[in-house]
Amino acid sequence: MHQQDYAVRFGEIDHAGVMYYPALFDRIHRAFEDFWFAATGRTYAQILDGDDIGFPLLDVQATFKRPFRFGEQLRVKMGVLRIGNKSLTFRVDLCGADDPEDAPPRARARLVTAVISMKAFAPTPLPDAYREALEAYRVEDEAE
Repeated sequence: MHQQDYAVRFGEIDHAGVMYYPALFDRIHRAFEDFWFAATGRTYAQILDGDDIGFPLLDVQATFKRPFRFGEQLRVKMGVLRIGNKSLTFRVDLCGADDPEDAPPRARARLVTAVISMKAFAPTPLPDAYREALEAYRVEDEAE
C-alpha cells in the first residue's frame, strides 16, 4: 500500500473539535492524486492532461470509527483492490500516524472509479503501463 502523512489542520475541524467528514473525503481525494505520482512517476495533472486518462468517481463507501483531532498526523494508506478493463477499485485506510501498526484504521473507504478518455469523456481501456504500475499496490479486501 502507498502511504502518506498529512497534518490535520484547524480549518478541517468542526465545533466538536474533530475532523469533519467532508474534510476527510477531501483528504482522501488529495491522497488519491498523490498516489498516482507514487505509482507511475507522473503527476495527476500529467495523467489527465498529457495522457488523456481520467478516473471519475463512480461509487464511494466509507466507515468512520474514531475521530482525528487538530494537530494530529493522519496517515492515508491506499491500495488497489480491483483492476478492471474500464474501472478500478481502491481501498483507503485512514490511521493516526502514531497509532500502533496493527491498530485497525480509524476510517476506511472504498472508491470505484471509471477509466475514461478526458477528451471524449467516455470509457476507455486502462493502458497496459498503468495496469502494470497498479499491480504493485494490490491489496486484499478486509472485513470491517
